[in-house]
Amino acid sequence: MNFKKLVKSGLVLGLAASMVACSSEPGQTAGNAGGGTDTDAIIIGAIGPYEGDTSVYGIAVKNGIDLAITEFNEAGNSLLGKTVKLVAYDSKGDNTEATNAYNKLVDSDKATAIVGAVLSGESTAIGTASQGVGTPILSPSATALAFTETGPNVFRGCFTDPYQAKMMGEFAFDTLGAKTAAVIYDTGADYSEGLMENFKTAFEGKGGQVVDVEGYSTGDTDFNTQLTKIKESNVDVLYIPNYYKDIALITKQARALGIEAQFIGGDGWDGVLSVSDDPTVLEGSVFVNHYSPDDPEIIAWAEAYKAKYGVDATAFAYLGYDCAKLMLQAIEEAGSTDPQAIVDALNNISFDGVLGHLEFDDNGDPIKDLAFITIKDGKYTSYQK
Repeated sequence: MNFKKLVKSGLVLGLAASMVACSSEPGQTAGNAGGGTDTDAIIIGAIGPYEGDTSVYGIAVKNGIDLAITEFNEAGNSLLGKTVKLVAYDSKGDNTEATNAYNKLVDSDKATAIVGAVLSGESTAIGTASQGVGTPILSPSATALAFTETGPNVFRGCFTDPYQAKMMGEFAFDTLGAKTAAVIYDTGADYSEGLMENFKTAFEGKGGQVVDVEGYSTGDTDFNTQLTKIKESNVDVLYIPNYYKDIALITKQARALGIEAQFIGGDGWDGVLSVSDDPTVLEGSVFVNHYSPDDPEIIAWAEAYKAKYGVDATAFAYLGYDCAKLMLQAIEEAGSTDPQAIVDALNNISFDGVLGHLEFDDNGDPIKDLAFITIKDGKYTSYQK
């Protein structure tokens, strides 16, 4: 039996229409900067990269959290008789910075729960740091399998790396009809390496052949050596399990070399159109994501998000929004700010958000659907064969 669910709370108090106040301004890296305790508020902490190469993910998650809390605030209600304040700290994408931010939130800000972190490495770091304290932690976007293995108080709102890579490996063979594949990945990123390994296992398990796997170092910008080798293999698909910045460079260089393989990837692709200086090289690419861009509710939510923040919403914004609402529901159902009571409520949660229905399995991983997205005419759309 999994230790996460050895203790269950039998009491479900029912979610009130609790609407809460937010102290963090959009784009502010640390609401309530300087720490301190607000005894009249429940503090929700957020940690993520708000500057640097992965800031597009961190800012999107933070905006989603901020929007959820702002909406609650505008309804004028309270959570357990108190307001709610968002306190956010910039991890800069660094595990040590993330751990320091966690310690500030717990020790100085007296955070009740944390919606974060964003990247897998930093999230695993704060999950590890939280053991012995038991702070309820819900990451919207940490996909590495190791994250929820750090302790019974740790949950995620996104699907795992093994799951999404398995689904793409099977999809490439069954739906795209690919028989051969190559992979180019970042050897210094747990996310990239995990996707590579699980895609290879799934694709070959279906009967496909991964004929070439090429690695590169974090921070590289010239991929021609690896791509030249991949070109010689003449594969059907090129799996690129990376973050958007690298993807934009790799795909452009691949097409310049004459590689004709269909590009495929994971959820790190979301946002690639915003940084690509030649979207035509991305035409026909397929990647796994957390939502369908054609869903009417998604479209309406995206319009409201863009009106507030002036940028297009990505999956990370949706995940931040849903996870913030889910955490507030868990606190309400717990009827307490006691960490274990909230963890028990998370274990028993039944949540419906903008991304659909979500419950947690015994590991703290979500039971939810995923979507296959293609890039067509410079836009994201649901894949249709």
